[in-house]
Amino acid sequence: RATSFGYVATQILGGWLGACLGGSRVFGVAMAFSALFSLATPFLANTSVANLLIAVTFMVALFEGVTYPSIIAVWSRWAPPQERARLVTIAFSGGLFSFVVNDPVVRFIASTLGWSYIFYITGIVGLIWCAVWLTVVKDKPEDDPHISTEELKYLRDNLDCG
Repeated sequence: RATSFGYVATQILGGWLGACLGGSRVFGVAMAFSALFSLATPFLANTSVANLLIAVTFMVALFEGVTYPSIIAVWSRWAPPQERARLVTIAFSGGLFSFVVNDPVVRFIASTLGWSYIFYITGIVGLIWCAVWLTVVKDKPEDDPHISTEELKYLRDNLDCG
């Protein structure tokens, strides 16, 4: 329940923050906090205070709740309407793909290293991923130093906003 309530609570906020502050930053920072809470989970589980673990689970869900709305803010500035549905579907399919991959990977980590390493590994990988994301992904095409003149012109000519 902590996950469900936390996730739902920040959906609208995520869209608003993505539009105001930039979806790339909101998404990256939210994922960084989720990764930090993942790293803290084994320590909190060992305190024998169940409420702390429930609170951390709720906090992770609060941060993850902003992810889909904020990433839509990024796509609205990068994907022309005629391409948006396909690109968003491909991007969001990664979350579904993780359901297939996570189960065997998590079982392997837990059986070979112990349950706490699930959280350590995902937390560290998450922080590395966030650093790359925040460095590479820009909110607007105009902010990307690697975009070609042709691509920038194409996006400006074909975007309906931003």
